[in-house]
Amino acid sequence: MKISSTFLVLLAAAVCRIAAREVLHTASVNSDGGDRILTPQNNRGGWVNPEDLTPMPQCIAQQDQSTWLSTMTKCTGKRCTSHFGVICTHHQWLTQLSCLSTGFSPDVIKGYLPYCSRSVLAKAQLYRWVRSITGRTWLVDVGDANELQNLSPASLAEGYAAANVIYKAPTCLTGSVSALLMEPFQHVMASCSFTSTTRHTGNAARPWEYSGSLRSMVSLDFETVGYDLTGHSVGYGDYFDKECFCGAFTIDPKREPCSGPGQIDWTKERLWINATCGSTSLPDNWTDLLKTTEFAYIPIEDWHWPTCVTDMPKQVTGLTDKCATDACEIDSSGYCKVKRAVDRACFCHNISYDSCGGSCHIFETRIDYVKWLHGLCGSVQDWHGLPDNWRQLAALTPRDMIPWRWTIKPSNKSDTAPITRLGPIEATEKCASNEWKLGSFALVNIAPFLAAFLSRRTGIYRIARGFLWHSHPEGWISTGILIAALQLLANWFNAFLVQNTPGYEDVPVIQLMFLWCSMPRPAWLLVLLIGLQPFEAMNFSAATSFLFAEMILQFLSSYYMILTVDYGREHNFYLGDMESLERGGSAKNMYTGALMWLIIISVAFLLSMQTIRMKDRLTGSGNLDLPKWQRSKQTTSNVAEWPTAQSNEHRTRAGYELPHGKGKSRASAETSLMRSEGGNYTVYGTLPVQNQSDSVSQKAFAKLHAVTALSMLLLWIAQWLFWDGFIGLSSEDFCPPNLGIITAVWIAFLLVGATIGA
Repeated sequence: MKISSTFLVLLAAAVCRIAAREVLHTASVNSDGGDRILTPQNNRGGWVNPEDLTPMPQCIAQQDQSTWLSTMTKCTGKRCTSHFGVICTHHQWLTQLSCLSTGFSPDVIKGYLPYCSRSVLAKAQLYRWVRSITGRTWLVDVGDANELQNLSPASLAEGYAAANVIYKAPTCLTGSVSALLMEPFQHVMASCSFTSTTRHTGNAARPWEYSGSLRSMVSLDFETVGYDLTGHSVGYGDYFDKECFCGAFTIDPKREPCSGPGQIDWTKERLWINATCGSTSLPDNWTDLLKTTEFAYIPIEDWHWPTCVTDMPKQVTGLTDKCATDACEIDSSGYCKVKRAVDRACFCHNISYDSCGGSCHIFETRIDYVKWLHGLCGSVQDWHGLPDNWRQLAALTPRDMIPWRWTIKPSNKSDTAPITRLGPIEATEKCASNEWKLGSFALVNIAPFLAAFLSRRTGIYRIARGFLWHSHPEGWISTGILIAALQLLANWFNAFLVQNTPGYEDVPVIQLMFLWCSMPRPAWLLVLLIGLQPFEAMNFSAATSFLFAEMILQFLSSYYMILTVDYGREHNFYLGDMESLERGGSAKNMYTGALMWLIIISVAFLLSMQTIRMKDRLTGSGNLDLPKWQRSKQTTSNVAEWPTAQSNEHRTRAGYELPHGKGKSRASAETSLMRSEGGNYTVYGTLPVQNQSDSVSQKAFAKLHAVTALSMLLLWIAQWLFWDGFIGLSSEDFCPPNLGIITAVWIAFLLVGATIGA
């Protein structure tokens, strides 16, 4: 919305109410009344029609016009403009130019000059009017119009602004008066206003007229001051001279129009004055307590929550409504644009780090939450909502790199510890060192080595003969389950021992059992030692029992291994730079060990399945004459009973006696019968001759045994790497009490399982 020429007319009417009424009255007179509207005519000996004169300047129209009109009236008279002989047939009101030149003396102009001098453009317009009427090149004193003769945009020293910016000022400012001139804001603005080009605000064809009833000249039109006086152009619209306005309108710093710091109108007033007139028109500390969106207030559309907003209580999320208010967003020109915003100080003084829980205190969401709090409230005066170690909370900590949240350490709950007159009793002894924790695992791994060494001295051959009850098909399965059960029982007993230690009541037993299942175990050594024996003397059932037990334990440990791999993938631990983090080397070992475990398990499973299928395909070629459903059934049975069958077969061939009173001749007969039926052996006398199928079985078993032993060795290395990293990463959170007793229990159960399996 712009200040139109109508606004200027109404303003002039407010200043000179009497003159305005006469203008309206004269404009309403028609040719039938007493005052006749005369037709403009040419210069008649120095007399001209009033309507041929230059319209009144803007700055004159905005003041009391009585002196100006009186001078015009003195130079106006009724003259005869038509004769019939000596008789005058027509009279007309004309104005004498020479009279005007004398009448508008410097003394007359002097009374209007202060007001017209506010704006250089208004003064230039007045100068041009005086020069066209009187021919003078000055206004009051010689030389006072020198700067007005060649104007340029630089003549507006402080520049100009569009008149519609007054709508960005608060009502309390636009309705106030100047402290210097006691003149209303709107009048000062009108005195400094100009238009893009000179415009007429009345009857441009008849700017002047003599009113017979008033016996005075009246103005029917005046010209606005135009920017074209500078010889340049500007966009269409209404403007005002900043230097003019700021020099005429001043405010009293002690009694500002819009009082009350912290109020939106007070902020709008100061911003408007600063954008229009500069900071010199304001007190030195004028920026204090402004309600702006630069820092103290945050626009609602720019507000954002941390990622853990779903876990924030309602009293926190409701603070945005509680602290909402109106504030000024400063536009490109420096004026206020009212926005709905959140009071930063109000919000921050009602929130702290402990105001929110849940995911706001866990890993990445905690880091985002701490950074959000610090960025939002860190610079707010007298705010101390973050803990002293907030810098550590805003970064990745060793605890964050552990995929599970539970720990093995005292709960430190003073209310659960027994209270005496000496105070709470410590729940446990000091946490063992990382070296002692790894050393306990080493002891567990050394024990089977010693057992294997002693067993080799007594002879694995003889030990194997002492346990030939494994020869039935279910023997190696039941033995493997028994070995795995013993290991799980040891884990449960140790976890139960930990949980029943004062201060460790919150330790989850099942979770701890599964985690301990992933400990490195030397089962690969027992399988390897059995495989190093001559093929005829191997205890296939023992090797398979240990393998089956290890498969059960590895299956149970897969939960934490896969959890670790997935956690590392999700948080970019495998591709990110972990060396620069605190205990980053330990974390790297832990995640590398878990990934290595997963790869080895996958490759070993594929190779084992490939070997078993190849053996079945080669050894099953002699059964091609059987129906398809019988061959399929036989192949499936062979896979399940192959270790036991191989053991029984080679024990029989070596001359061992079977248990339960079964003699050698019967076993040999059954073996010969099976061979003859299968067409795989040719028997001469009493000595069986091995054919191609038996050779294939030995090769397949040798390959399967190599894959198994190597896989178990690599898994053992991967588990050591995993636990080395885990213990180094969680030295404060992994503090099992009675570590010596726990280690002894593992060793005891492990030796029992090794004895049973052998």
